Amino acid sequence: MAIFARAPVRGRVKTRLAQVLGADAALAVYERLLAQTLVRLAPGLGQFDPEVWLEGTVPRARLQGFRVIPQPEGDLGTRMAAAFDAGVTALVGTDIPSLTADYVDRALAALTEADLVIGPVEDGGYCLIAMKAPHAQVFRGIPWSTPRVLSATLDAAQGLQLTVRLLEPLWDVDDAADLERWRAERPRA
Repeated sequence: MAIFARAPVRGRVKTRLAQVLGADAALAVYERLLAQTLVRLAPGLGQFDPEVWLEGTVPRARLQGFRVIPQPEGDLGTRMAAAFDAGVTALVGTDIPSLTADYVDRALAALTEADLVIGPVEDGGYCLIAMKAPHAQVFRGIPWSTPRVLSATLDAAQGLQLTVRLLEPLWDVDDAADLERWRAERPRA
């Protein structure tokens, strides 16, 4: 299972959020989301062996316990296809506050019934994609970072005659409203 992550670099993460909050605050949000994802999907918590597919570099101490694989060059679809070609069966992002090891386990279990399992997000994208076998064509021609990501992916899967199973939708943190939702739902320390 691959956690697709970016190195937490000011100005390179959560850019839509940075337009409202500023680059430093957006970076802090990304760092908290990344840390939460790593805690929730740590080795031993699910029926999967997690690895971090990383765009950029992060000090190894912050990723302790995870195998780290550099993401290849190319657009998001090219990089995701490369992960599946390398043997990954499920891939998740880092900005989904309610993502858990159980959610990933359910996706992997659903592969017994479907060729492709997708965990949609409320804004028209997805936070998880799992495949029995690599199908790079599923990632071609996708309008990344738009509300059409999920529908375009489903169209591609239909064109390939893949059976698809959708999990319950989650939500991701992309803008100020999402950030407020996350703050409201997070338990207070």
